[in-house]
Order: sequence, then structure tokens, then C-alpha cells
Amino acid sequence: MRGGIWVLTIMAAVWGVAAIMVGHAPTWLVVIPIAISLALLFWASRQPVGTGNPVEGGHVGRVVGIATGIEGVAIFVAANVLINLHLPTLVMPAIAIIVGLHFIPLARWIPVALYYRTGGALIAVGAATSFFPPEQRASATGAGAAVVLWASCILLVRQGRG
Repeated sequence: MRGGIWVLTIMAAVWGVAAIMVGHAPTWLVVIPIAISLALLFWASRQPVGTGNPVEGGHVGRVVGIATGIEGVAIFVAANVLINLHLPTLVMPAIAIIVGLHFIPLARWIPVALYYRTGGALIAVGAATSFFPPEQRASATGAGAAVVLWASCILLVRQGRG
């Protein structure tokens, strides 16, 4: 099982837990996204890893590091700007958009073509939930982002890239 599956499932669980916590749902519900991610990790570990087009090489770590560093700075700046503009309910949608944008260079430079769709879907989730009622934005963004990442994990494994 490759590192991308771990990152996707862990981050999906984080988004899912965030959706539950900010949505003021019962705290015990956080076990659901964690269980989904653990189940996907278990399933992925039992699947054969394909030999076609594996992600290899030292450049992968550099590419991921650069994209993630830029992503972190962008999230920090966007969150601070939105909070200072008294628009805190747009922080989660903005983060989803930024995370989606960070998948675009990964798709090209690693390369993993599926990451174009992952990025596009996360951007769409962030853009769409920006128009939700303010009290629903964060939980809808978290739930949508979690589903996108879980779906990407499933597709990666089914492509033999897990």
C-alpha cells in the first residue's frame, strides 16, 4: 500500500470529524469517519498493488513538500484574511478550494491523473458550500471533502495504484 492512500484516508477522517464537530452533532459520531477511513485502509491493504505506472522516485517527496508548503501558507493567509473581514464561515470552504488547488500540481508532477479530478471536486465542494447558509458551510464542506477523498482512495486502489 502506497503513501497516497494513507494521506487520503487520514485527511478524509480529519474532514469528516471536523464536519461533525462544527456541525454540533453528538460527539460519538466522530467514530463514523474514523471507521470509514480505517475500513478503507484495511481494504486497500488487502488489494494487489498494480505494476502499471507506479509512483516512484525522489522527486515525489520534493513535489509533495513544495505543494504542501504552498498550501499551508495559502490556508494561513486565507483564514486570517477571512477572519479579519468578519467572514469566518467561509474559512472551511476556502480551505477546501486551496486543498483542491494543491492537487493540480501533484497530478502533473507525480503524475497521478486522478488527482486532477480530486482537485476539481474539492474546488467544487468549496465553491458550492460558500453559497450555503453560513451555519451549514463548515459541516457541509467537511462532509463533502471527506467523501471526495474517500472516493479518490477507492479509485486509486481500483486502478492498482494503492
